Amino acid sequence: MIIRSLILLSALGALASAQVPQTIDPQIKAAVDTVDAKRIETTVRKLVSFGTRHTMSDTESDKRGIGAARRWLKQHLEAIATETGGNLKISMERHVIPASRRLRGGGEVVNVVATLPGTDPNRYVILSGHYDSRASRGGDATSDAPGADDDASGTAVVVEAARVLGGCKPRATILFMCVAAEEQGLLGARAHAQMAYDEKRRIEAMFTNDIVGGVIGSSGKREPMRLRLFSEGVPSGPKNDEGRVARSIVGSDNDASSRQVARYIESRGEAYTPGFDVTLVFRQDRYLRGGDHKAFNDLGFPAVRFTECHENYARQHQNVRKIDGKEYGDLPDNLDYAFVSRVCRTNVAAAAEIALAPASPRNVRVLVARLAPDTELAWKANDEDTLAGYAILYRRTHEPQWTHRVTVAKDKTSVVMEGLSKDDWLFGVEAYDTKGRRSIPVYPTPSYGRRR
Repeated sequence: MIIRSLILLSALGALASAQVPQTIDPQIKAAVDTVDAKRIETTVRKLVSFGTRHTMSDTESDKRGIGAARRWLKQHLEAIATETGGNLKISMERHVIPASRRLRGGGEVVNVVATLPGTDPNRYVILSGHYDSRASRGGDATSDAPGADDDASGTAVVVEAARVLGGCKPRATILFMCVAAEEQGLLGARAHAQMAYDEKRRIEAMFTNDIVGGVIGSSGKREPMRLRLFSEGVPSGPKNDEGRVARSIVGSDNDASSRQVARYIESRGEAYTPGFDVTLVFRQDRYLRGGDHKAFNDLGFPAVRFTECHENYARQHQNVRKIDGKEYGDLPDNLDYAFVSRVCRTNVAAAAEIALAPASPRNVRVLVARLAPDTELAWKANDEDTLAGYAILYRRTHEPQWTHRVTVAKDKTSVVMEGLSKDDWLFGVEAYDTKGRRSIPVYPTPSYGRRR
């Protein structure tokens, strides 16, 4: 397929700062519309009722501590599985963790996982929130640590997403993960990421929801209609024996697989929740801070983080108290549950789109054996029955989001973009099916060889 430069030039003026138009899938829209803010609030308040969910808190009591919290999460997810038709499989994923600076003496870390099996056994989409909490001192396992925003809010998003998607039959398996020991160094997430890496799982996207309940920050600013989405632009891992990142990108510092996931979430989330702004933040996480997605990034998996726009630091990692009339503590009355429901809708829309769409193209290459003013792309054929074709996405190097999209027939595995220099434009290749569902785009790697 040849794209003529005359045609491209006529389109540039209209599309230079636009985004690629988005479609709405009725099945996904129905799921998004059933997200319930009251159910989310109920989950948050139940988690807070356990007093503390510190990783090293009581595991025997039925009323207090992390043990009671994880058993309740398992029972609640089992009830959701029954309610939604039995597709969800609920498990407690146990990991023995060695001693570390934040977990002196080591211990058992338990992730509570709801698995929605897909027809493709090796494709995974992960929605995650951490259910552990902490007080002012990181090692304090006995004081009250309600953890409503950090991170009962994210856990409640995951639980509600499991409810509204539990009746789906996706292509990719969806994991709804409530992970522990985030406050001790992302230990629950690291254990799962390592297991997935060892098993060579194809994780197409991992979303962590961490601190997604507040709309008023320490600054006093209030933004109930905007959410931050963090993603790395250059891969941070994994590293080889020489200490270098094994998976690298060429020609862009803004197109790691995690950044492609973030762009995808922004476009799909905003399409299904009009008026709710998903703001792309082009760094892995907040300045010198980190969340569970980093554990996946470190092993080369695409992973991103959702966080409210204006954090209130008097309500994070604080013992519950009042000083000079100022209240401290992460309490459930401080959350905006309509906002959390919009965060959940964004998760549901993007995760469902990925899981129901065809797999992303494999072995996507930009062919560079010859010097030319054009760009030649090639990829491996996708043999899924419902494949309708491929699409080339492209944008100027300074653009944050894809601005142009051109479709390619499903029997084609290469294209020459005539008049578009790879020096001046960035490209991605996606697959789409007969219902218009689009995969996550793949940024090409340079190849000197022939098409294969």
